[in-house]
Amino acid sequence: CAKLRKGALNDKALELGCNKIAYAHHKDDFVETLLMSQFLEGRIASLSPMYTLARTKLTLIRPMLLIPEIEIVRLAGRLSFPIVENLCPADGHTKRESMKETLRMLNKQYPGVKNRIFTAIENGNFNDWPQKKI
Repeated sequence: CAKLRKGALNDKALELGCNKIAYAHHKDDFVETLLMSQFLEGRIASLSPMYTLARTKLTLIRPMLLIPEIEIVRLAGRLSFPIVENLCPADGHTKRESMKETLRMLNKQYPGVKNRIFTAIENGNFNDWPQKKI
């Protein structure tokens, strides 16, 4: 569903003559994606703050990547933003939801773990890592 939504959004942006799209990914999304990449793919990767799609030349930005999800939820509540129901049949039953639960459990045992994971990547120096030979 996410790929279909993004595709539809990208198509509409191009139709309207736009060259940038702002996604609402937040800090928690970054950490969840990072851990999913490690646990499920064996690589260190996550959401990029900005990148350009080669085929369409659309630039994707994530201006909320440094903001924790709870802060966005609180602000949306204070501003009385409407809640849009996710109609995807897989909603709540995804690898991302499983990772959210894993992070909740880790945070109970190690309070603040999400922030430390984020900070580790933010401050990481990967220049000295050996390059993979292909």
